[in-house]
Amino acid sequence: MKHIANLGRKHFLLDENINQFFNSIPIPSYVWQKTRNDFILIDYNNAALKVTNGKIKDLLHEKASVIHEDRPDIIEAINKCYREKKSISENFEYLMKTTGEKVFISLKIYHLPPDLIVVHIKDITQWKLAEEKLKNSEEKYKMLFEKSPIPIVITDFEGFIIEFNKACEQQFGYLKKDLYRKNYLDLGVYSPDLIPLLKKRISQLAQGEAIKPVELEISKKDGTKSMITNQMSLVNYGGENLIQSFLMNITERRNFEKKIQRKLENEKFISSISSSLIRTVDIDSAVSKSLLEMGVYIGAARAYILLFNEEESLEFYIQEWCVEGVDPQLINLTTISKNRFPWIFDIGSKNEMILIRNLSEIPKEAINTREELEKFNIKSLLAFPITINKESYGYIGFDNINNISEWEEVDFDIFKTTSEIIGNALERKWAEETLKGSHQLLAGVISSITEVIFLVDNNFNIVWANNVAKQMFGSRLTGQKCYGVFSHRGKPCKECLAVETFEDGKIHEKEKIFTNIDGKKKSYWSTSSVAGFNIEGERELAVLILRDITENKKMEESLNESEYNLRLLNKSLMEKVEGRSKELKISEEIYKKILNDLDVGFYKGEFKGKLLMHNSAFNTILGLDASLSLVGFQSSQFFNDLNVQERYFNELSENGHITNFKAQITNDDGEIITVYLNSHLIRDPEGNPKEVEGTMVKFKKEP
Repeated sequence: MKHIANLGRKHFLLDENINQFFNSIPIPSYVWQKTRNDFILIDYNNAALKVTNGKIKDLLHEKASVIHEDRPDIIEAINKCYREKKSISENFEYLMKTTGEKVFISLKIYHLPPDLIVVHIKDITQWKLAEEKLKNSEEKYKMLFEKSPIPIVITDFEGFIIEFNKACEQQFGYLKKDLYRKNYLDLGVYSPDLIPLLKKRISQLAQGEAIKPVELEISKKDGTKSMITNQMSLVNYGGENLIQSFLMNITERRNFEKKIQRKLENEKFISSISSSLIRTVDIDSAVSKSLLEMGVYIGAARAYILLFNEEESLEFYIQEWCVEGVDPQLINLTTISKNRFPWIFDIGSKNEMILIRNLSEIPKEAINTREELEKFNIKSLLAFPITINKESYGYIGFDNINNISEWEEVDFDIFKTTSEIIGNALERKWAEETLKGSHQLLAGVISSITEVIFLVDNNFNIVWANNVAKQMFGSRLTGQKCYGVFSHRGKPCKECLAVETFEDGKIHEKEKIFTNIDGKKKSYWSTSSVAGFNIEGERELAVLILRDITENKKMEESLNESEYNLRLLNKSLMEKVEGRSKELKISEEIYKKILNDLDVGFYKGEFKGKLLMHNSAFNTILGLDASLSLVGFQSSQFFNDLNVQERYFNELSENGHITNFKAQITNDDGEIITVYLNSHLIRDPEGNPKEVEGTMVKFKKEP
């Protein structure tokens, strides 16, 4: 304490260790020496030097009566400590002369014999402000409670309603006077099977257990249903522990999720139908199975395919029964003629979907059609056209015989798609049948094909080979064993495609490696199918087609290697992106901290629109809690005079920036205050005003 040392006094404070200790005290501290009728400031520590921004130096050796001339209460506290020789603790509101700042301080005054007084001054401004905020918290809670867009209910542990907000009235349709002090468990809002669950949650909460949100269905006053999320927590309301429940309406979200789920199911269903029809050889069985699955999926009693014949009448191609537990009642008709169902044929002539939800929907002029459908006990009917190359070939139909169907239009698209898939499958089936019946034409075509083609009998003898086969494996193939020519083996291959074809009559495919006449091994995609039968109807000949895929294999391996390299590159890029993302996140957090550390209000918002960002100082100017978000509020709410607001935006639009723009606003306490706005305009790529950002400073009156 160098200043005391300069007085030449021999005192224990002269000790260097004590001096270091005094300067290490984090609380601003001052040493006063008693004179004849006053006290003189003779020393201070580093904390005092810092809090006064160094201005305390100018007050050294000044009298207390001068420094605190406007605060006799502080002078009296110092005198009292010296007079009574005991410590004193006081709290004061104080205007610091060195900085001009109004603060709340806590004084700790100690007597240091024989004539020194040490004063520790602790700034308790934040504590006092926090105390005032705490006093106002209940009122603010009530305001937030009532204005919250989320329905909130306060109940006791028996379920009796103590309070609920306006949003709750809107959601349930009840008024406060209707429900005050009534038990919500007895109102019929929740179904009886949910009451035990609700009571259990109340019990768990009463025992201090944390409970998770739960989704429940409620009944409104008008009888309509809604889905909510129920989040319960303890709250002290009026000095009493009660239950606070947030009841957020999630009906739209649940409906959207159901639509998405239905869409996914539809896509999966289409994929399954398409896959089974594309892969199978037995198309009739696959179509029949797909038709049954479609009927079950849509909830029909019966599903069928009707195809046009040469007389332009519809014939039943397939009928499938869909309802479980009911004996099948197939329609016993050979054909459906236009004369018998003219109204349906008129719709079909336009290649449109036929939908009859209820026979009562059939117009009066089609009464004959309705009577015919009634004969078969059909209550509802739905049919989709089968179109091949833009030509109508028939219909896929569904009907119900016991009740009226509530078919949803959301399912219609999926069945239009599956109808197209089935139409393509039938087209493929008919094409295959046409090809099988054209043996001579097929032989000519086979001879001209560039793939290796040969016929083998059930003893593995090659009975015919095309020119390509002879060029690749030798000119004398006929009569030789296939396993000797192609695999250079002395016995049949273990996985012979011809054997599999002879066993089940199906088409088999597999990749095989064969050795050509020049000794080179090549990869072939091999296909085997039945080519002929003997007089007993047994499979006698198999045709095998070999397509050279050697170069394709090399290309595939090259592509796989490229794909692997791309994955490595992608992994490297992802790691770099993740690193950059972390850096950006850190930068964003630093930016937010800088904004909240500013002592002026910062804001950013849409031009003449909503507030997008602000710092805590902005809330302080408005007299609001620092944690309260104003994002989404309209900028017009912050101006008292709309003419001033219009002038502000006009000048900003014209100049691109505005400096020290004076405006008046009303803070949260209803007080009209004056602020200065410094803003600049952000324009979009077309040059139109887009956003505004800047600072707001509260106008301080001259003392």
